[in-house]
This record gives sequence, C-alpha cells and structure tokens, in this order.
Amino acid sequence: MVNISVTTTALDKIGELLQEQQPSPVGVRIFVYQDETGVNHNMSFTNDISTTDEVFDVGGITFIADVNSSMFLNNIVLDFVTVGLSSGFVFQNECATRSCLTCNGMCRKQ
Repeated sequence: MVNISVTTTALDKIGELLQEQQPSPVGVRIFVYQDETGVNHNMSFTNDISTTDEVFDVGGITFIADVNSSMFLNNIVLDFVTVGLSSGFVFQNECATRSCLTCNGMCRKQ
C-alpha cells in the first residue's frame, strides 16, 4: 500500500486543475522514472486504471500508481510551492536525500 502525504496547498491546486480538464480525468497518476540524475517523480492526469495499479484517495482526490512506481512512493510528501515568480509541484522524499544505509532501505520496504 502506498503511503503518501499531500499538503493542503497541493490538494487545492490539483482540485483547481482537475476542474479545468475536459473531459474530467479519473484521477492523478503518480509515477517514477530513472535517468542519469537518479529516480525522479512526476504526475499527470489520467483516465486509465490498470488492474495492477494501486488506487488511493487523499483529500477527496484519486491517485493512481503503477506497481513499479509504488515502491518508490512511500513516505513522499507532495507539495505545491511558489518561489519568486516560479511555482510548481514538488515531491519531497527524505530517503531520496540520504543513502539507503542511513534509512536502511525503509523507503522501499514499507
């Protein structure tokens, strides 16, 4: 089971964006991908839910994660921040900023 926290600011912004989408999406897909910088988090609106996806509700918004991404999503905090003229969604993961020796791999075991 995915254990993710979403700030009120992020929930409000996602709710705003969901209302603007036509047709209305089923939910928000959160996923990870790996490149030369490491494991990265992203999200998009979706109407597709696979039988192997994990589906969960946070603050009335449906989030979807594929089985491969879900193990990297535990203990993530999704926030929406504004710094100067820039704003956007930020994924905060305490385990990602430390070696797995420090957290003993708990971010993948939960």
